[in-house]
Amino acid sequence: MAHSILTLPLLFLSFTMFSSSLLCSARTVKISDVCSKHPNPYNCNNILNSVPGASLGADLNSLSKYVITSAHVYAFDTITLVHNLTRSINDKQLKQRYQACSMDYDDVLLSLTQAQQSFVSGDYKGMKSNGQTALKDVQDCDWKPGNDQSDLPNKNKYLEDVINIIIVFADFLAGVY
Repeated sequence: MAHSILTLPLLFLSFTMFSSSLLCSARTVKISDVCSKHPNPYNCNNILNSVPGASLGADLNSLSKYVITSAHVYAFDTITLVHNLTRSINDKQLKQRYQACSMDYDDVLLSLTQAQQSFVSGDYKGMKSNGQTALKDVQDCDWKPGNDQSDLPNKNKYLEDVINIIIVFADFLAGVY
């Protein structure tokens, strides 16, 4: 009985010390440092300042997880828009564009899932590579011909900015910066 009474406080103390060491070793980054490496610092700044708590300086791991998840959700919302546009458009050229974008966004979602897996496993080169692949696929969708009056071009641009943040985060995590 005395053994189990001592075990609980020791486990709690060990967990607390372990958690504290993880928190203390978390790398905090300034938004200005991250965005100075981004192709569009203004958009980067706006995006990261919208992340809860980021303006105070959040740890890089938490920011990375949040931004990758947000990119995935945004890409899913965008592919939903593309599917709706494909069903509702009569213009053959735009319909083909949307169908091609649908395939591009299938690849974006896959690459973002792989970027998340790379991040979780500590493979920051893989995280960057998957981010670059996702970025290329978004850009492929954006370069399809047609006179698109939908919100798709704006959504593509926003997602490009978010994915570029993921790529910059990967470099920070890998120790490039």
